[in-house]
Amino acid sequence: MSILKYREREYSCHRGETILAALLRQKVDLSYGCQQGICQTCLLRSNISPPDYAQINLTNNQRSKNCFLACQWQPEEDITLMPVESQDFVNARVVSKSLLSQDILRLTLEFHKPFEFHAGQFVNLKKSEQVIRSYSIASTPNHSNTVEFHIRLFNKGQFSQWAFNELALGDVLLVSEPKGNCIYSSEYTDESLLLIGTGTGLAPLLGIVTDALEHGHSGRIHLFHGSHYSEGLYLNAKLTQLSEKYENFYYSGCVSREASAAFFNGRANDKAFSQYPDLKGWRVFVCGNPEMVKDSQKRAFLNGASCGHIFSDAFVLNQ
Repeated sequence: MSILKYREREYSCHRGETILAALLRQKVDLSYGCQQGICQTCLLRSNISPPDYAQINLTNNQRSKNCFLACQWQPEEDITLMPVESQDFVNARVVSKSLLSQDILRLTLEFHKPFEFHAGQFVNLKKSEQVIRSYSIASTPNHSNTVEFHIRLFNKGQFSQWAFNELALGDVLLVSEPKGNCIYSSEYTDESLLLIGTGTGLAPLLGIVTDALEHGHSGRIHLFHGSHYSEGLYLNAKLTQLSEKYENFYYSGCVSREASAAFFNGRANDKAFSQYPDLKGWRVFVCGNPEMVKDSQKRAFLNGASCGHIFSDAFVLNQ
């Protein structure tokens, strides 16, 4: 066991436990988001050099200051922890709220100044210093300077409950700079694209598909969306219409816990890799449940996709 010193107090950290898990277990009020080392919401500083695995995707400046991802580091020694300077946030105004399903909210924010992003990236939305959550962007850059998010409601979700029940039109929300490389590039308009998503992991994939079609993508595009039950396929009608409009776009809805005549029965990634056993030359995008994402990355590679052509975002459901 190691001892963590933070804000003049000491906390225990068990062997194999991350610093974030240890602090949360002991009721420390700490900001966090994806818990996958992606959003950087749980960034802290250390009095010693952190291991490389706890500094993945950090800038050289952050590394030089001994910044690290608290959700990744499993220390074996005593450490003194320090907070880092708050990341930059900009104001955005709520211009639209609507339900995509009983438990999924479409939230649209408008920025006063141009907000530059790529379809498929994610941002951190800030309710307070302690409640910051990561959400993928479901829209593409547009002249109205708006950004769309899909937010799932959780019974004890601090952010999602607030967004559903208290956040009102005209309210101002703090938004971080966009992050992530799970994006479309117009440099490969003739290549085939395979997209696999579960739950609201559909949001960034919708942005990527829309971006590709707007750029005149000529290669095959096939999107597989998975859910336990059919009501979870919340954009089925829209995606079906899109597949009817574009001859190179295909959509497959998959349900894993109910028998359905309207959708494929089984997991989305199982169906996708069964249908496409040879992915050489393809670009693969996977978003959603972390275990599904990890499994799909491996299977995409085994099916022939290049490591550099496999893009993903995975988030723990803690909203």
